[in-house]
Amino acid sequence: MKVGDLVQNIMCVRTNPMTSGDPIDRGAIGIVINVRPDKWNNPPLDDYVDVLIAHDDEHIWLGNYSAGHFEIIDESR
Repeated sequence: MKVGDLVQNIMCVRTNPMTSGDPIDRGAIGIVINVRPDKWNNPPLDDYVDVLIAHDDEHIWLGNYSAGHFEIIDESR
């Protein structure tokens, strides 16, 4: 996964009760804005991504999610 990839969430996101807004069910489409390697776990588990997602006529920033929450729909060139 890299910056610019078009993705959709494959599991519910924004489920933490400490975040604002309602949970977003799987299938929302967004674009990867940032990718960071896992530097906290040994061995590394997954990259962390920031995704700008379209949901209910809003643009929602999903920050610091495991890349495993998303699947690539279309890879950026």
